[in-house]
Amino acid sequence: MEIRYKISPQDLYDMRKAVDWRTIHLKQLEKALDNSMIVVGIYEKNTIVATARLVGDYSCKGMLTDVIVKPEYQGKGYGKLIVTKILEQCRKNLDVGDKICIEANPTTGNRAFYISCGLEYKPEEQDGVYIWLENI
Repeated sequence: MEIRYKISPQDLYDMRKAVDWRTIHLKQLEKALDNSMIVVGIYEKNTIVATARLVGDYSCKGMLTDVIVKPEYQGKGYGKLIVTKILEQCRKNLDVGDKICIEANPTTGNRAFYISCGLEYKPEEQDGVYIWLENI
């Protein structure tokens, strides 16, 4: 197993495709990776098997996104490892006394996974919503 802190747009494209997520063009994925606070990929025999990104303002707010584990590697600890690596890297970048709120908007059925990684669920404080915008 190898952990990398940079992945290619093609790797992210392949990971999204592996779990049947919405198709996004390579150019757009390249821009997304370039503008991410932290990117982590886990590779087995030089093939990506898990990935995650942290996006945000580099100061007080971050959002876990693209947390993906290929189906044949799910349930083996890769997801928890990749989220842990993101959180470790983020913590290393904080100055003494700094605080940052890391959020996640789990796909259906994955809330317990994020809680097992140390995130909290407080429905009385927030509720997630989203919209996909597209320029056709």
